[in-house]
Amino acid sequence: MGPIAKEVAASFDGKSVRFVTFDFTSDETKAKGLAEAEALGVAGTYAKNAPMTGFALVYNTKTQNVVAKLSADQDATAWSAELTKGLGD
Repeated sequence: MGPIAKEVAASFDGKSVRFVTFDFTSDETKAKGLAEAEALGVAGTYAKNAPMTGFALVYNTKTQNVVAKLSADQDATAWSAELTKGLGD
């Protein structure tokens, strides 16, 4: 995770949020990422968005939908606002 994602993750500590980073550097890291996505129940979303980089998806596991897409050019305040909105908090 980049510095913005780390800052935002820290501010959501203790809430029902999980930050997962998928690494598309090699076939080995792609396979590990796919296995983790399958275990989390987000393999379809993973497949649809792989191997794009430079953004984060907010995925609501209750609704099984991507509720926000956060980009590297947004600041931590924007990420926090979108994450809060997406999670319905």
